[in-house]
Amino acid sequence: MNAYKEHFLRMAIYNRWAFRQLYNKLGEHISDENYRTDSGLFFRSIHGTLVHLLLSSKVWYTRHTTSLSFPLINEQYPYELNSYWSRPANEWEQAVTDRKDLYQQIFIECDRWIDYVNQLNPESFMTDETFTYIDTKGNKHERTRTETLDHFFNHNTHHRGQITAAMTKYGGHDASPVLDLVAMPKEEYTMIN
Repeated sequence: MNAYKEHFLRMAIYNRWAFRQLYNKLGEHISDENYRTDSGLFFRSIHGTLVHLLLSSKVWYTRHTTSLSFPLINEQYPYELNSYWSRPANEWEQAVTDRKDLYQQIFIECDRWIDYVNQLNPESFMTDETFTYIDTKGNKHERTRTETLDHFFNHNTHHRGQITAAMTKYGGHDASPVLDLVAMPKEEYTMIN
């Protein structure tokens, strides 16, 4: 396996592992009231931030796997997916209201990204070939696969960091998981050949 593919597969596996650690601590330490309260986060609450991560995952996956899909209609959500970026935080929170349902949807997305990266041709990481996508405002962009994969996994790490800050606020240091990449156990790497 080439180093780029190995890197992105590691990041996809880490993404799933980090969400699992986050959700374990959320379930143990964070009440539903604190989970849903305004925590001063960009997407208002822990719940709103997790919904943002879910919908962002769906949008970026679509960008990677289809050509120029816009708008992104999914009957499961009240609004067209790209439109959430112009909506207030409380509308993000309403996209998926059930905490357990959101958990399940996030892990479906995590597995989907692992499968996606795993099936990519290793040579596709070695070129400067770009793909075109339309952003949430309808603007066309060209980026390489490696740029957008780096962005996607970094974006998730960024927002999980915001969530862990809120968790620490409500439950102290024990309420927040350790999400360092090097903390991920070696057995998580079994998918990397």
